[in-house]
Amino acid sequence: MPTPKPVPAAADQRTRQRYALALPITMEGEEGLTHDLSADGILFEARRRPALGARVALSLQYRADDAECRLRCDGEVVRVERHGDGFNIAVKLSRPLFR
Repeated sequence: MPTPKPVPAAADQRTRQRYALALPITMEGEEGLTHDLSADGILFEARRRPALGARVALSLQYRADDAECRLRCDGEVVRVERHGDGFNIAVKLSRPLFR
């Protein structure tokens, strides 16, 4: 797994450190790529636009110790913005990914 890089803090409501990390992600069958993540949320790009407030299931894919791994989580869509041919989607997670 690549070494995550901290993302500079923005003047907003975020309370957890964010890390710029490009990982494959699947949102209910729709493939995408993460931009950054924190313990409480994920920002990723995908082609399909989910409804704001929708509950979604996510699966992050990464490599650890030369093995393919998946991390399943779920959360609520809190922001959707047009980005090129797709959308940037922010999801607030139901449970933290890490401490």
